[in-house]
Amino acid sequence: MTLLRPMPRADPVASPPPEPTRAEAHWARALFMLALGFHLWAMTVGWESKNLPGVEYRQAQTAISAFFIKQEGNYSLEYPTPVLGKPWSIPMEFPLYQWCVAALSSATGLGITMAGRLVGIACFYLCLPAIFLLLARWQVAPTRRWLVLAVVVTCPLYVFYARAVLIETMALMFALWFWVGFERAVRDRDKRWLAVAVVAGAGAGLVKVTTFLLFLLPVGAWALVRLWRSRRDGVWRTELAWMAAAAAVPFFAAVWWVSYADAVKARNPMAWFLDSANLRDFNLGTFRTRFSPELWALKWRIIVHELSGPYVLVAFAVLALVGGRARWREIGLNTAVFAAALAIFPVLYAYHDYYFVANTVLLLLAMGLVLVALAESRLPRWAVACAVLTVTGGQVLRYFEHYYPGQRGLSLGGDGLTHALKALTRPDEYLVITGQDWNSMTAYYAQRRALMLRADMEQDRANIAKAWANLAGEKLGALLIEGPIGERQWLVDLAVARGLEPTPLLQWRNVSIFLPVARREENLSYLEQENWHEVWPAPGVVMPPKATAGVWLDLRQARPGLKRMFREIRPMPVSLFSTFGPAVDESSGRYRFGAHPVTRLVWSLPAGRHVLRTSVFFPLATYQLELSDRDATDGVEVTLRRGSRDDAGPLLFSRLVNPRENLADRGERPLEIAFTLETAGEVELCFGPGPAGRDTRDWISLGPLTIERPSGR
Repeated sequence: MTLLRPMPRADPVASPPPEPTRAEAHWARALFMLALGFHLWAMTVGWESKNLPGVEYRQAQTAISAFFIKQEGNYSLEYPTPVLGKPWSIPMEFPLYQWCVAALSSATGLGITMAGRLVGIACFYLCLPAIFLLLARWQVAPTRRWLVLAVVVTCPLYVFYARAVLIETMALMFALWFWVGFERAVRDRDKRWLAVAVVAGAGAGLVKVTTFLLFLLPVGAWALVRLWRSRRDGVWRTELAWMAAAAAVPFFAAVWWVSYADAVKARNPMAWFLDSANLRDFNLGTFRTRFSPELWALKWRIIVHELSGPYVLVAFAVLALVGGRARWREIGLNTAVFAAALAIFPVLYAYHDYYFVANTVLLLLAMGLVLVALAESRLPRWAVACAVLTVTGGQVLRYFEHYYPGQRGLSLGGDGLTHALKALTRPDEYLVITGQDWNSMTAYYAQRRALMLRADMEQDRANIAKAWANLAGEKLGALLIEGPIGERQWLVDLAVARGLEPTPLLQWRNVSIFLPVARREENLSYLEQENWHEVWPAPGVVMPPKATAGVWLDLRQARPGLKRMFREIRPMPVSLFSTFGPAVDESSGRYRFGAHPVTRLVWSLPAGRHVLRTSVFFPLATYQLELSDRDATDGVEVTLRRGSRDDAGPLLFSRLVNPRENLADRGERPLEIAFTLETAGEVELCFGPGPAGRDTRDWISLGPLTIERPSGR
């Protein structure tokens, strides 16, 4: 059986347009390759960053599921999303994407964020051959299909969200292949395409039912037209049987999953609001929301600013009017289905820009078909090329204007609060969090389970009591209360009964952090050694004297918390002296070790040649021009010498770093020191005051530091 066997009743089509010339074919392919290269490059922008730009709260919900699936090896249908207490499962979508991310992370050692990006990107690229095949239904010449694909891969929304830790591109991939498989199975009576339709349709219905429902519109329209045309000769019964065979399994799989997920969520007293019955109006909308001017204004803002950009959309409209009439049916169909999604799911598309991943491909098909119509016309080839470059180039420009600035930033992921929680709580402990709705970001970046109390459920004492009872066998690691404690004292009392302190130990912005009473001294010691951004002792908490300031510390005998401060300094020093005590600042997303004078780092090294590489940094506030000479830094003397402590040996390196007087010392400046030790022994890197002998604003810090032996030496 051939894959595309001709059947007696093919869809009636107009005479095919003339084939493109060889030059046009080469140009179209070259344009697509250039556009694809741009997309591939954009996938690497900010790749090392561990945050989740773009609806971060929703990505965190997906990521925390993948994290705990991997952590527990729990590849069951009742997969963990541990943010609403125990039982930890509140299944929304079928977890195929999460399983793939967890499995890839386990197999490769990649973190969840990078593994999630790779799965999303792979699914997006697997959409492209489906689109290529789909264009055959409109008799688009194969070489002209590259123009449409170039429009797709340069779309700013798909550049940004193709690498998000979301199920969207996987659902889109399945939906597009279902569309292709359904039509070809019915048209060609091909069982192989029928299998594609069944598998892809089931995947779309399970992974994201709203995406599957959207693509039933063009599929259903095609099916109705075909049935109508075949009504007179009795073939419609065979047609209908093939259609039913292709759609039945996907339909019942979607219905089954919704029912199964509801049953699992019903076991969690805090998850009742996620039941499909409670979400019906939110998911499908009401008469009022469907015609709400406010919601349509929100959707229009997303369309204009986030999909292709206002100038590209204007160009599309003008080009469609001028040269798209030859293909008005297919252009109109795709545009209509794109718009229909906004009316069918009025709330979802108004508040969630990532939902447009599902329907934007239809708008891009319409845009691409306008360009195809121009290419098929008698317009000069240079005019067609200008139109194509206007659309694709305009989309690339919009990406750089709108998405690139936020995507290129590097971040360790999370914030001072989550970094503190990850250090101060144990992996087998859970958090209780108020004031953050059920936003999964805190729990995900802290890598902890949580019972999150939504504002509208804080007074639901009956369900909270059930949730609290469910957690009886678990260990409580922290209570977070955002805003006034006042009326939440009852919650503090419950936490105290499970081992937490009766008053907050730490404060992050307006969040009070209650921690286990048994670890008070240990937690205060952590706070002394670490520098979590915006995390401070809570009002009334008295810090003990800093035991690490102004004394020599033997780091070989140091506690784990102190050793962690040197995780980006390799090898770790054997001893340290710091006038103000060691401190690390990662609030900028970069590791910076405080080296305020006097700071002395000592290593024990073997004989031979060595190279020390690091970077030094002064913040602008230390040398800005409006400061007087007395109030600004006069620089820091950096020296490297043989010996340590009172046994000072020969000087190996010396340099004054003074950003006030030397422009080359401003910003992050690399520092490389090559030196040779005739015999094994200790070396000391010292940061001392400048020429005036004072340490005013000498806020110098070190980036990651390595001491290596040159290859072959």
